[in-house]
Amino acid sequence: MLPVWDGENWSHWIDGPDGRLIQIKIMDAAHSLYLTKTVAARESDLWIPIIEIVWQRLSYPELVPFLSAIEDDFHLLAASAAKLEHLHSTRAGADEGLMASFVRSEIEYMLVVTRSIFDLLQEVISRFWNDSVKLLNESDQALKKRNRMPTTFAKVAFASDKPQNAAALIAKYALPPLVAAQYEKHAPFFASLRVSRDRIIHGNSSVGHIFVTDKGFAVSPQSRPYGSFPWTKEHYYNDNIVSLMPWISRVVFQTLEACTEIIHSFGSTIQFPDEIAPGYRVLLRDPANGALLRLHEAAQGKRVWWNPVATT
Repeated sequence: MLPVWDGENWSHWIDGPDGRLIQIKIMDAAHSLYLTKTVAARESDLWIPIIEIVWQRLSYPELVPFLSAIEDDFHLLAASAAKLEHLHSTRAGADEGLMASFVRSEIEYMLVVTRSIFDLLQEVISRFWNDSVKLLNESDQALKKRNRMPTTFAKVAFASDKPQNAAALIAKYALPPLVAAQYEKHAPFFASLRVSRDRIIHGNSSVGHIFVTDKGFAVSPQSRPYGSFPWTKEHYYNDNIVSLMPWISRVVFQTLEACTEIIHSFGSTIQFPDEIAPGYRVLLRDPANGALLRLHEAAQGKRVWWNPVATT
């Protein structure tokens, strides 16, 4: 059970010894999901569509561990965003090379986590599709049973390391056209994440040199893996380096956008079960959410640098 916020007070229920639920009073939520029909208890509490959809409509016992892992990944991304703000605010007097190493390790970790979110959502989608969905067209249903959807995003979206188009996905898995189109649409971004992550994990590359400036952390726009980003003049610190913040925000929020569009495409073409808690929103509480929201400002073009220093 999740805590419930009614706009003024918190409620929570736990399992009692006789199998019945016991209502308990809690003062606040610290690091969890919660339900509400009103405004968020805090402005920094986040609505993450993929978490709400899976919790409300796909909370099968075998899928709940993957939902918990997705939730945890967003907690970790918030923590990493807050660490970057902390590193910027405490850079004075620190060894610049050591500070750059701290930042580099955090960026590499965020690449690993965002890559993980794709595969965790794919675990949910594939298990639901394979085990709980029955297509009305008998030939499509037979094809679906014969070619079970893989549990990793890469195995769905790619064949021999080449992106599969929507037509190929429909022919292979009997996917609805709208769903197949979303896999085709987001495969290039996923591929960029996978390449960066694999190069780091297997020791072939890194996220490159990090420059520590008074405004925040910067990189060379020509270096790997930043060369394909659409840099603008506002991003430049000087003629040679650009802010790292817009690139990080794209990694995080394009992952969220891609996964949201994929799960929405399923929900618009496949009949999901009814909501567990009709009318309630599912929000994520984390003390580091403020840092993630500031990254979102960068994704919207409202922020470029870590200066001025913000408090979470």
